[in-house]
Amino acid sequence: MKRYFIPLILLLTTTSCHNKKSAPLVLSSNGNINTITVVMTDQLWGGAIGQTVRDMYAYPAEGLPQQEPLFDLKQIPPEVFSGFAQSSRSVLWVGIHDQTNVRIDKNTYAQPQTVAVVTAPTPTALTEIIVSQSEELIKTLRVQERAERLRRIRKSTFNKHGLDEKFGFTLTMPSAYKIFKENETTSWFQREIQKGHINLLVTTTTFDEGIVVDQNLEKIIAQHDSIGKSFIPGRLPNSYFITEKAYEPYVYQTTFGKKPALEIRGTWEVQGDFMAGPFLQYIINDKPNNRNVVLEGFVFAPSSAKRDYIFEVETILGSLQESR
Repeated sequence: MKRYFIPLILLLTTTSCHNKKSAPLVLSSNGNINTITVVMTDQLWGGAIGQTVRDMYAYPAEGLPQQEPLFDLKQIPPEVFSGFAQSSRSVLWVGIHDQTNVRIDKNTYAQPQTVAVVTAPTPTALTEIIVSQSEELIKTLRVQERAERLRRIRKSTFNKHGLDEKFGFTLTMPSAYKIFKENETTSWFQREIQKGHINLLVTTTTFDEGIVVDQNLEKIIAQHDSIGKSFIPGRLPNSYFITEKAYEPYVYQTTFGKKPALEIRGTWEVQGDFMAGPFLQYIINDKPNNRNVVLEGFVFAPSSAKRDYIFEVETILGSLQESR
């Protein structure tokens, strides 16, 4: 197990035909969004330690209509952790060792990359460390994954969205999005997917500091339903978009820049029709401009996994940049 403490450095160099030195080559990391390569023995993975890792990193993501894990976990034994596997963007290395070791290494084998190493001398100690360190590591991994998703989006972006002229800020979204519906105060964008569509809604409301400060769920839902009824119709006459009545949304305090905001995750349905799916909404107190900014993404993808679609929405909405 001393392999854990071998210096984690990989430098690939090339030499020209004249034997001149050149700059090191850094491999690009690989892997699907929200996937962790877990390096640990098959014995540990099949026992209580492996279950603890699954409990901490693959618990159900919030606000989805069906259970989907926060991260997909791909286990690989240490002895075969080489080559392509070493270039995984997110790596969690877990093992029993005579010394306790907890560290996060960046860009060890590839870039961008996070390698978290967790070892302890006993299964009990190792379990405690996995549990205690998971929250901070998850935050680190999610920041990395959002940055990677945004990097991929920037390869081909939709620039004619008109948000800067209408609202004074911009969002970075893929070129696959199109303007679906708009008026003077609201813009609705949509991207077609194989069995449904992803939607982005941008609007403003009268400045109301209390809705963010007080986190009044009744008021949040009433505003959400009001926007849906006035701007997002269903497929049938007199049907419209609302917050699903059976489940309360999750509400968190957050910020956009220095502006206080709320993050709301939940599920939506259509009043008068059989449609539903997850949504993510931000309400931003924009006091300097005497308004609240409402950003929302919602997904309609029946019979399909939706976690990564909502993660795309989260990345796009989180890319907000003020232009004036």
